[in-house]
Amino acid sequence: MQVLLADDHAIFREGLMLLIGTRFPQIEWYQANNWHEVHQVLLRSPITLALVDLNMPGQMPWPDEIRRLSKQFPKLPICILSATSDPEVIQSAFQLGIKGYIPKLVDIEELQQAISVVLSGRTYLPSQLWETQPTTNNYDKAILTQRQSTIMRLLAQGNSNKQIGITLNLTESTVKRHVYNIFQTLAVNNRVEAIRSARQRGLIT
Repeated sequence: MQVLLADDHAIFREGLMLLIGTRFPQIEWYQANNWHEVHQVLLRSPITLALVDLNMPGQMPWPDEIRRLSKQFPKLPICILSATSDPEVIQSAFQLGIKGYIPKLVDIEELQQAISVVLSGRTYLPSQLWETQPTTNNYDKAILTQRQSTIMRLLAQGNSNKQIGITLNLTESTVKRHVYNIFQTLAVNNRVEAIRSARQRGLIT
């Protein structure tokens, strides 16, 4: 399995390869320091997965670089590994055809999960994509994010955190974090209260 790791910080690359290598010993690593080197590596090597940072030196802005990669290597799964966790940036990246977005602030468990998901051919959506500040309307109705609404429906169906994680391709700790955020948004203390509140507010049927 050949994986390209592209980042303009050599220390970060070396540390990440060491960290990931202990969990994915079958990976053969290739490195790039900028967008130009990314293309050079991809042209001469059969890369299975590309892990690329957004803010590397290049001739074009990163959206154009990603668009160019997707066009030139349409079968290559591209996963962004970036310090940026802005939901708008993440959504823009997915609109360009990437298969995953991993914020650099994630813990090792979520990093491992993300890479496993992308390597299996699926799409990895970071929790940051769904974690927005709760808003209210004129009736003071709490609004859940799309991911929280999905988890809320699964909670109402009696699923455990582990079962929800399997269904949504999330780690159990990530599900617990979402459940906690749901409780905070609905101002409740447990699942029973959350389900009752969500039904009263019309958030689930």
